[in-house]
Parts: sequence; structure tokens; C-alpha cells
Amino acid sequence: MHDVVSAKVDARSHRPAGVPVVGIGASAGGLEALREMLAPASLPTGLAFVIVQHLDPNHESMLAQLLDRNTALNVLQSSGGERIEADTVYIIPPGRGLAIRDGVLELTDFQQPRGMRRPIDDFFLSLAGDQQSNAACVILSGTGADGTTGLRAIKENGGVCVVQQPESARYDGMPLSAVGTGLIDFVKPAGEILHCLQAFFRRRGSEPLQPEANVVADHVDEMCRVLRTAIGHDFSGYKRSTLVRRVERRMHVLGIDTGRAYLARIRSDAAECEALFRDLLINVTRFFRDPDAFETLRMRVIDPLMADRAPDEDIRVWVPGCSSGEEAYTIAMLFAEAARKSGSPLAVQIFATDIDEQMLSIAREGSYPAAAMADIPPALRERYTVPHAERFTIAASIRDMIRFSSHSLVKDPPFSRIDLVSCRNLLIYFDDRLQQAVVPLLHYALRPGGFLFLGPSESVGRFEHLFEPVDQQARLFERGPGAPNYPIDLPGSQRQPVPRRERDSRGDTASLGSESLATRRMVERYAPPSLIVDQDGGIISAYGKLSRYFEFPVTRTGGSSAVNLARAGLRNVIGPLLRQARDERRRVIARDVSVEADYGTQPVEVICDPLGDGTLLFVFRDTGPFVPSDPGELQDLEPSDDHLESLEDELRLTRHRLRSAIEELETANEELKSSNEEMMSMNEELQSTNEELSTVNDELKSKVDQLTVANSDLRNFYESTELAVVVLDADLKVRSYTDAATRIFPLKPTDRGRPLTDVANRLQDAGHLEDARAVAGGASPVQRRVHTVDGQHIFSMRVLPYRTQSGEVDGATLVLTDITDALSLERQLAAERERLDLAIKAAGIGVWEYCPENGELVLDQAERQLFEVATDAEASI
Repeated sequence: MHDVVSAKVDARSHRPAGVPVVGIGASAGGLEALREMLAPASLPTGLAFVIVQHLDPNHESMLAQLLDRNTALNVLQSSGGERIEADTVYIIPPGRGLAIRDGVLELTDFQQPRGMRRPIDDFFLSLAGDQQSNAACVILSGTGADGTTGLRAIKENGGVCVVQQPESARYDGMPLSAVGTGLIDFVKPAGEILHCLQAFFRRRGSEPLQPEANVVADHVDEMCRVLRTAIGHDFSGYKRSTLVRRVERRMHVLGIDTGRAYLARIRSDAAECEALFRDLLINVTRFFRDPDAFETLRMRVIDPLMADRAPDEDIRVWVPGCSSGEEAYTIAMLFAEAARKSGSPLAVQIFATDIDEQMLSIAREGSYPAAAMADIPPALRERYTVPHAERFTIAASIRDMIRFSSHSLVKDPPFSRIDLVSCRNLLIYFDDRLQQAVVPLLHYALRPGGFLFLGPSESVGRFEHLFEPVDQQARLFERGPGAPNYPIDLPGSQRQPVPRRERDSRGDTASLGSESLATRRMVERYAPPSLIVDQDGGIISAYGKLSRYFEFPVTRTGGSSAVNLARAGLRNVIGPLLRQARDERRRVIARDVSVEADYGTQPVEVICDPLGDGTLLFVFRDTGPFVPSDPGELQDLEPSDDHLESLEDELRLTRHRLRSAIEELETANEELKSSNEEMMSMNEELQSTNEELSTVNDELKSKVDQLTVANSDLRNFYESTELAVVVLDADLKVRSYTDAATRIFPLKPTDRGRPLTDVANRLQDAGHLEDARAVAGGASPVQRRVHTVDGQHIFSMRVLPYRTQSGEVDGATLVLTDITDALSLERQLAAERERLDLAIKAAGIGVWEYCPENGELVLDQAERQLFEVATDAEASI
């Protein structure tokens, strides 16, 4: 957003500290990272977790079940309306977005098509606004850049940002994009993130041991001085509460308990100075942030400026605190669109400034994550952006309108003659003293009738007499007419006085320089051609056009002999003239010299003038016009238009071909552009689908592992049980069987899929087939006894329906239990009982039984006769 301190406006109320909420963003490869992160959790953690994973909207998610097996935390899929509780993991459902309001989760509908959705950013933005400094965000494995915008909002509100170490992530796109913002507090392997967050919030919630040494506010002024010395920017004019909160946050990150200790740290650690400086800068911005305000700006300012622009003047715009450039590009798009609709030239200069060189580099590049395209209106997105795989760039025509430069609003001189200043969400972070200094600077920068565009929580304060409101709701103001009548101290306007002697010396030097330049200009352009040679004729310097007198142009640096380079006619004169002037030390002139050129002769006179340093000056003066070699051989060109007509015909044909080529190229370009847009749209959808399929693949992999274990259990059961089990499908074909079943049905592994009716068996009849067919058709289970052909074995056969996971009957299961020995034992017991009864009767033995539970006494007939108890009488002890 801007080159200012990152903290919330003082007007915002601070909620009492509650359960810290950790938002976790993940995409492809996220399941593995989530397991590693949550597995070390031991209750209580004191944290609540909300997982936003890219999920396939057309498939039910198993993420909650898969994570629940790997962590001690309570894991559930959100259905909306849950109040955040500690030690609980909430997971986004497929096909829905997630938001949080007053600590309660809400399900939302996506407004963008697949491929342009950014559920992680949306939730982080909601989390930052609801929980403020009680929020944390974690970005794990994934492709693309979802979460990068949201983490800036978390940081703006005082939260903590953690990213999985890119080297440990299966897909490093999202972690690298987050690290590239420069706003990350911790970069950790997934398994260390939970302990890192617990330690951070534990330090933040603990009471200081030495309150008198822990008052950060007592050291803020000294910290600002250290920053000014190390970084070059003064933060003393920013709101004190904002500075204190940001410093305290850095202390929590580093585990430093006292303000005095942190002051000592930044004095000795340049890297921490840079980290604090970056923490104090707010870099949260978006394209078309507050769309209604920008629509008002377009109607009330941009369109009128384009309509009233003088033909020979440019519109000048200044965007101080431009951060990564989204706001500047937004205004540039609006101006370009206004120029396109009105058909006027796009004569607009936009100066976008900031003190953060890292953000300025991003702005100059003009490349942003593809998810940010959703903030740009579709019509402008179509004309002024160029999509790529996972990013998009701003069109060159828009980038050419903007000049990004390093500039401090509070330190450097302001721009001037500006038509529009967009200074949004910047003044709210200045204290009253600094605001009173900055607003006059903005007034000074604007021309009379210029416009000031502020953020929704900003105003011109006590300088209402300098600005007339254009739209109070949009915070749009117009500078009043007339020159400034207030005292203004422009930064950098004071200059050190220059001593008189130094000024005089500087003036003499300037005069000498001007005189030397004038002399050289006069010699080269207006004086006759001349040479300076040494006493042997070597060229030292040359002035003017000498090609008419020498074989090739002589350079000023010389290095060649004037006698050897002179043309015929002059060569015979140069040598004697040089020797005579050198020996007699006086000027010598040679008149009526004819210099022979390729196409005629040039009459000249040559003067040789000795100079005081031993060199000689040759001056060449023409004494007549150039005489052609043989005028009779030359014939004047007769006037004719043939050549002109030929050129016009050729030009006409060339224009026709060029027009045809341009039309073909434009057609091909439109087709390519359309194809490119379709391919980019398909690529975005495929990428989104790929991420969702990757998540589904992780879930299926876990399911396959479970099925493998279940299959192993089933195989071991089949191999170890003594029960004869045969599983049939609806057509009575063999699905599987146990080893014990081969004693009745001689089955082999190749018989799977073979109808049981084709398999021989040792049973007396085929009734088992009829029973299986009936049960597979929906009849009730059957249980009966069957015999083998040789009569040696008897089996208890149960025919049960084979049910699928959905409960439908899709076959039958035959379970045969060998009860031959059990029946034989039963017959033996019956025979022994009969023999015992006969023995008792023969001996006349009476038998009685007593039940202690109810006191009942039972006598047999012999006992009743012995005790003379009537048959129908009740016996008692």
C-alpha cells in the first residue's frame, strides 16, 4: 500500500485477547504437509486452526477423516455457524468459500469462475479484519500464488505469518510467492510450524518480569534515531501507538522480553534494522481497491481532465506511497480507457513514488499473480493485461505512462503543477504534527483546480480552507484557486552559503569554459579550414572541412603526414611552404594554388604561420569557384516526370501491399490473442483441476493404504480359517473362496469368475445352487444340513446375501461348517443318557433338585414315592 507504518488505525477498537486463530492455506501436496504440521500436537495447544485447501467442488472431501487419524486435535469439516474453539481444526467444504465474523465461521459462495478463485486470500482477508493481531496465517505446499495477498492483510493488522520451507514442500509455488513479499516472520519445515506458533503466542501472552524495563514506549524515540541513522528514514512523525505495536511484534518474533534489550539489538544488528523497517512499511494494496471510490474518481475527475486538456499540455498525476504499483496502474487504466472512449491522445504522466526499493522493483516489472486479475474489471482486464501461466503483466502502453521512483513524502521536495494527487491510506498513519506538515505540501504540489484523492478514513483536517470537497464520501477534494499564502518549508530547500572567494573562483572557471567553447565553435564552423602540424609536417590538430584538399578527411587527433595526404597540386606546395616558414619563422603564403580533385580543380591560397611552441598553422582559403574537369562532356538532365511517376506507382503498390499485410497481421493477431486467451483460461482451469486432483489423489492414496491393510487381513483370514466359504456374484460366478472350501469344491485360482454350476462338488444334491440363486435374487438367508456323496460328512450350510457398500444385494455367500463329529458326539451323549436313566429306574433311586435362586424343589417320581409326596403336591424342604 504505502511507505508507512503497518498497524491499524487508532480509531479501531481492540478486542480482548481470545483464542488465537491460525488460518492454514494449502493446495497441491498439502495433505502431506498438513499431516506433518498437525501430527506433533499435544493437548492443550491453546490455538484454533482453520484449513483452506483447494478442493474439487464435484467430489466429497475425505480430508477431515484423513487428518483425524494423524493428530490429537478435534478435526471436523465446517458446515457454517461454528464458533471457534481451541484445539479444534476446521476444514473448508468442497465448492464453498469460508469467512469468519465475530469468531464464527460462515460459508460463502464463489463469485469468480474456476481458475480465478482464491479461497485462501479471501479467508485470510476476513481473518485479518475479524481477529486482527490475534490472527496467524500459514502457507503450505501448493502451486500458484493464492494466499500472498491475504498474508499482507494479516501483517497489516499485526498478525504473524509463517511459511513452509520451500525446499521441504512438494510444490513450492505458494511458499516462494509468499517469501517473495518480504513480509514473512518465520520460514520453517512443516513439522516445526506448530511449536513455532505456540511459542510466539505464549511469549505475547506472558506477563513481563520487569515492567519498568519493559515499557517499549520509553525507547521509541531512540529506536527512531537508530533507524534514521541506519536506514535513512525518520519514523518519529508516525503515530506512537502504531510504532509501539510493531516493535512489540518484532520482540515477540525474536523472543526478546524488554524494550531496552531490543534497542540494543537494533543498534548492533543491521539485519534487524532492515526487518523492523520492512515491518513498519505497509505494502497491502490491490487493483481497484474501493471500486465505488474509483468510479467516482473516473466520473468527477478523470473524464473531465481528459475533456478539458489543452492540446499542448500533459496531464500530470502523482501517487505517493505507491508500494507495488497496483494503485498507480489502476489510475493509468482509467485514464487510458477515458482516452480510448473520447478518441483523444493519451498525454498523461504518472509519477509513482515510494521509499521501499523492493516494492518499486515489483512495480516497475508490472507482473502480478494471476489471482489478482479478479480485482480488475473484465473490460479493462481484456485490454490492458497480458496473461501468462501463473501470473499476468500490465500492457506496455500502461507501463509507459508511469515513472516509478524512490521519493519520501516527508523528506524530499514535492512535485509541482500536478493535476491529480492520489494519496490514499497514508495520512492515517501520521501523527497530527506530521499531517499538518504534509497536507500543505500536497496543496503546494497541485495546480489551482487540481484534485486530491484520499483514503476512506482520511480528511484534509484543519486545512479545509485550502480544499473544496468534490465528493465527501469518496474523499475527493479540489484545490482552490490562487497561490499558497501559508508559510511552507520545503524539504531540501535550504542550501549552504558558498564563500565569496569560492563563488568568484567558480565564476572565473565558468567564464573560461564558455570562452573556450565559443572559440572552438567559431573555428570549426565559421573559420577557413586549417591544420596545426609539427616541424616535420605531422598533423597535430585539424579544423574545418579538409576533404577537398586532402585524400581523406583529417581527424583532429592527427597522426599522419600532411605532405603525404595532400592532393595533387597542393602536395608540391606544402613541403616548401613548411620549410620556409619554419626556417624564417614568419608567415609565408602561396597564391594561385590549384588543388586537383576527382572532378575538377579548386583554386586556393595557402598560408603557413609559425606558432610560438614550434608548431605551424596552415590556413586554406578558396580564391575562386570549383572548376569542373571537362564541362563539354557533361549534359544537363532534361526535365521529366517519368522517374517521379515511377516512384509514385511503386509507392502506391507498396502502400497497398503494406495495407494488406497489416490487415492480415491484425486479423492473425486478433485470432492469436483470442486463442491465447482461450488457452490461458483453459490453463487456469486445468491448473485448478490439477490441484484439486492432486488433493483427491492424496486422499485416494490414503484410502488405498487402508484397503491394502484390509485386503491383507482378509487374505490372512481366508488362509487361516477352517470354514468353507465360497463368495458368488449375482450370476453365481465364483468371486473368492477359502482353502477349506476346496475339500468340497475342487476349486483352483483360475476358477475365479467361473460359474459354480460348472464346478464339481462332493455334495449329494445341487440344492445349494438353488439356495444361492434364491438368496442372490433377494430371498431371506437359508440354513440347512447337507451331506457328502459318500455319506461320511455332514455340513451345516448357511447361504447369506452378499451386500455392496451401498446395501444392495450383488450375490451370495456359502458358508459350510463340518458338523459330522458334533453330531456323532451328540448321538453318543443321547445313548449314555438313556443308559443312565435305565440304571436309575432299575435301582429304584430317587432324584431331587434344589434351585437356590428361587428356592424351588423338584422331585422325580421315584423320590415322590419314597417321601410319599403326591404327584400334584408342591414339594418343599
